[in-house]
Amino acid sequence: MLKPSLLGLLLTSGTAWGQAPTAPLPDSVATYLASSLRLFETYALNSKTVDWPQLRQQLYQQAQGAQTIGALMPLYPPLFAQLHDDHGWLTYQGKTYKWRNPARTPYANTAVKTALAQKPGILVKLLPHRIGYIRLPGINAGGSLAQQQAAAAVVRDSVARLLPHRVRAWILDLRLNDGGAMAPMLAGIAPLLGDGHLGGFVDYAGQAQEQWFLKGGNFYLDTLAITALPAPAVRTQPNRPIAVLLSGMTASSGEIVAISLKGRPATRFFGEPTYGATTANTSYPIQGKSYLTLAGSVDADRTGQVYPLRLQPDELIINGDNFTDLQQDTKVLAALNWLKTAKAGRKKEAGTTKKRQ
Repeated sequence: MLKPSLLGLLLTSGTAWGQAPTAPLPDSVATYLASSLRLFETYALNSKTVDWPQLRQQLYQQAQGAQTIGALMPLYPPLFAQLHDDHGWLTYQGKTYKWRNPARTPYANTAVKTALAQKPGILVKLLPHRIGYIRLPGINAGGSLAQQQAAAAVVRDSVARLLPHRVRAWILDLRLNDGGAMAPMLAGIAPLLGDGHLGGFVDYAGQAQEQWFLKGGNFYLDTLAITALPAPAVRTQPNRPIAVLLSGMTASSGEIVAISLKGRPATRFFGEPTYGATTANTSYPIQGKSYLTLAGSVDADRTGQVYPLRLQPDELIINGDNFTDLQQDTKVLAALNWLKTAKAGRKKEAGTTKKRQ
């Protein structure tokens, strides 16, 4: 998940830290290596688990003979591995360098992989008994506020098509949501959630960082408004039951959307354990168009519960996905069965439970 960027989040290049190499590197190479290591040490979530003087010495020894910045690139995947960060990456000259965690087993659900490969868009349907169905895929909206706003409007306009039908309950399908920008997703489905505190980020020491809110149907990171959508023309009922569908490809910001519903009354999760990219990424420039994206915090829900690993569904259902005929979809049918008797939650705003300080 890539956090909405905060204004002024820039770090300029610096000089090398710690022990100098035995043979000088070219200035551009030395500056790049020093700047990147400074970013790792300062912002990586698991930075405190690393012996930085020793690691820096090892990396400078391995960098001996490098005459170009490109020659440094093989150093970075093992560095991500030492920090156990398989959510971050380094970008240089249009290429991405990251650690492929061997502990992640290949995902075997062919139906989900096939549907995701088709690059699905948002889909809304009115199912029998006034059940609103929303398939919310990943959204790569870009980093500007204007791009976030435009993407949020697409989601909100889609959801608004169901509002006049007096929807009794919702199915929010996140099985094809592999991440992207969190703000457009949460602002887009704000009519389902209502205003209030949804969750936030927590650092390595367990201290709360930026928090996520909906205010007036718009997404805020602390006090920074990321979207500015008009209020829906139809009055909404944010206390309606919501069944959330998950898959092993629900990842990153897709997991944040799911976490934002954790602790909400009248909400139940169906499907598979999620991918497990429940850390928040921030991108930092190194030099030119090269930048470093690091996992710097962990996701937490509105109650303060932290999710260092994947989310587990309330009802585990493996396979049975049918994205072309929802009436033959095992997970959708399980959700519909629960919604038959699910009661609306108490009429209160999101996040009124005590949050972590």
